[in-house]
Amino acid sequence: MVQTCSRCSRINPKEASFCYFDGIGLGGRSHAQAGVQLNFPKPLCYASGKTCNNFDELASTMLAEWPSSLEMLKKGEFGSFFSGIGRLDLAMVANESAKHPSPDQGLDQFLARLPSQPIPPADLEVDPPNLDLGSLKPGSDIKCSVKIRNKGRRILYGSVTIEGIPWLTIGEGKPRSRSRFQTFQDAPLPLMVRSSALRASDKPVEGSLIFETSGGNIIVPVTAQIPFRPFLLGALAGAKSPRQIAEKAKSNPTAAAIMFENGSVSRWYKDNGLTYPVPGPSASGVAAVQQFFEALGLAKPPKVFINTTALVFELEEGEVKVQTLVISSEEKKMVYAQAEVGAPWIKIGKPEMKGNRVSLTVSVSAHEVSEDESSWIKVHSNGNQIFKVAVMAQAKSSAFADLMGDVTPVAPTAQELLQGVGANRPDGQENNTGGEYASAPILTVHSLARKVKGNQWKTYIFIIFFATCLICLLGAIAFLAMKKVGSGKAVPANKV
Repeated sequence: MVQTCSRCSRINPKEASFCYFDGIGLGGRSHAQAGVQLNFPKPLCYASGKTCNNFDELASTMLAEWPSSLEMLKKGEFGSFFSGIGRLDLAMVANESAKHPSPDQGLDQFLARLPSQPIPPADLEVDPPNLDLGSLKPGSDIKCSVKIRNKGRRILYGSVTIEGIPWLTIGEGKPRSRSRFQTFQDAPLPLMVRSSALRASDKPVEGSLIFETSGGNIIVPVTAQIPFRPFLLGALAGAKSPRQIAEKAKSNPTAAAIMFENGSVSRWYKDNGLTYPVPGPSASGVAAVQQFFEALGLAKPPKVFINTTALVFELEEGEVKVQTLVISSEEKKMVYAQAEVGAPWIKIGKPEMKGNRVSLTVSVSAHEVSEDESSWIKVHSNGNQIFKVAVMAQAKSSAFADLMGDVTPVAPTAQELLQGVGANRPDGQENNTGGEYASAPILTVHSLARKVKGNQWKTYIFIIFFATCLICLLGAIAFLAMKKVGSGKAVPANKV
């Protein structure tokens, strides 16, 4: 018949006198009756000089000198000792505990298996049992904590998880929603409220701290209030929620449109930790209110169309051309639109909104375009409907013929001369001159024309001017030299 240990409730063989798992006497017998030696045949000595003569002393010393006990377990000294006194069961437990991934937890498990007087196991208590963080608002981070208490004597280890509160983190530094811990005594669990992640709400925020430990499991409720900051300006003053913003804007859309257009509403959303629902820049006038309603799903956006999906600009030198994009709807609802460009040479004017129609002027200057360019325009309209328009610009050079190019005179062939006979004249009359026009020579391009086209004439003028000046200077020098020589050879009058 098998035997069940009264302490650990594990099954042992019928011939066992003590539990194979914790060493307690079986069948209601004491250690002495079960043949268990309460005193060791030889003492177990610690490096500090402390000696253990029985299991009770060993258990107390292990708790008092925990670091030394960890080192002895790691080196296998407990296993060797119990093998030497004939307790192979405890030697096996010691060797298994030494292989535990966590040395502290391994030693705690070995301590629990000793046939000593029961040592109170770890017992978890959290203070306070309910964590109320009060009223919070975006701004600076807030530090707080709960105290972990161990009402037992053995090591308390486990994990804590934050659930349902994204703005609460364990400790400082990198945000963590889960952490492991172990302690013998009371220890604080540091927490931090990350204000940048707070989201205002008209209802209390509720979450929990979940503790799963060797001393039991506990759930600590966490509550907080994150009230809305009221709107302080204009027609929307006093609004404390997005719904109230919408209600006030609906009752006075003309006055409220100013708050949407100048960005006051988007800043209010940011101050309350909320994401502004309108993507991109705000529309102008009352259309900004409709844009807000559509983003909240309070109004159905109209189906809009665009007049073209491609714009081509053929530009002469120094020319600026303007074309218009028209976004419209067949429904009698206000249409708004904004545009973003893919290149700096595309200029977009201010949208002109007229009911269910919006006009966007697109201008391109030849000064900003080098030869052929291509890019795009993205138009954002009601209900985040997006149109992509291709833009191509072709900058032409001077309207004159390219005189810089090589022009080779082409002589007409005999066949072409024959075909010229009877050809029609430019004035519509029949040509009876035997190919008068067909045999006309093709004019060639003078080389000077090429130089004029290429601005080389400036260089030639400079060279001619310089050469003229040089010739005049040389002529003057020669004239003066000849005059001086002539005066030197003249015969005085008194010698004649």
